Amino acid sequence: MRIALIGYGQMGREVERAALEAGFQVGPVFTSRTNPEGRGLTAEALREVDVCVDFSTPQAVVTNIQRVAEARKPIVVGTTGWYDRWDDVRPVIERAEIGFVYGPNFCLGIHVLFRLVAYGARLFRHLSEFDPYVVEWHHRRKADHPSGTALRLGRILLEHLERKTHLVTRLEGRIPPEGISVASVRAGAHPGTHLVGFDAPFETLEIMHTVRHRRAFALGALAAARFVKDRRGIFSFEEVVEHFLQGGGI
Repeated sequence: MRIALIGYGQMGREVERAALEAGFQVGPVFTSRTNPEGRGLTAEALREVDVCVDFSTPQAVVTNIQRVAEARKPIVVGTTGWYDRWDDVRPVIERAEIGFVYGPNFCLGIHVLFRLVAYGARLFRHLSEFDPYVVEWHHRRKADHPSGTALRLGRILLEHLERKTHLVTRLEGRIPPEGISVASVRAGAHPGTHLVGFDAPFETLEIMHTVRHRRAFALGALAAARFVKDRRGIFSFEEVVEHFLQGGGI
C-alpha cells in the first residue's frame, strides 16, 4: 500500500517513519515548496498512490482536499482548523465518490476515553455532589486552548448531565453551579494529556489519557488509511475506531 504525504512538518515526518516501519510505501511527499496552492496534487503525481494523508495547515488543507478529490484518490485528513469550511468540502467529496476520513484527534485511546467519560457521566447523573471538570495539558507552542478534544469531552459531559448547561473555559470569578470548568495548561514539549474528573466533598474519581509520543497519532492515521483505501464516503475518525472496536481489523 502506498501513501502520499501532504505536509511534511513534525506530524508528516512521524507518519512517514511509522509507515515505513509498518511496511507501507511512502511517496510522493508534498511540502509547501512542492505543492504551492495545491498545484502539485495532480492526477499524474498521484497515479501510483492508494491513499493520501494530510497533516498540512488550516490555510492549505481545503485546497489540498479539492485537488485530491479531482484526482479521485481517498484521503485521511488530520489537519484541524478548517471545519468552518465543511460546507465547501462535503459536496466536493460526494461528487468525487472517494473515501474521506477526518478528525481532530487520531489517537485510538482518546476515542475509548470518549466512551468511558460518557459512561461515567451517566453513572453520576443522579449523584449531584460529584462535580465534573476537564483539564488538558499541551506543549507551549499549541495555539488553541482549550484543545478541541477537551471541548469534545466537555460536550459529552453536558450531554449526559442535565444539571450542567455550559462549559467555562475562561475564569472570571466563581464558576456557577451549572457550569463545567475546562482548564488548559501550556508548558514545555508535552504532546498531550486530557483528564476528566468528578469531585465530591470527600472523594475524587479521575479518568486520564496521556500521549507519550506523536507516534500515537501517526499510527491512528495509518489505521484510517487502511480503513478508507477501498471505501467510499465520509467517515469521522470516531467511526473508524468504532469499526475496530467491533472487531474490524486494523
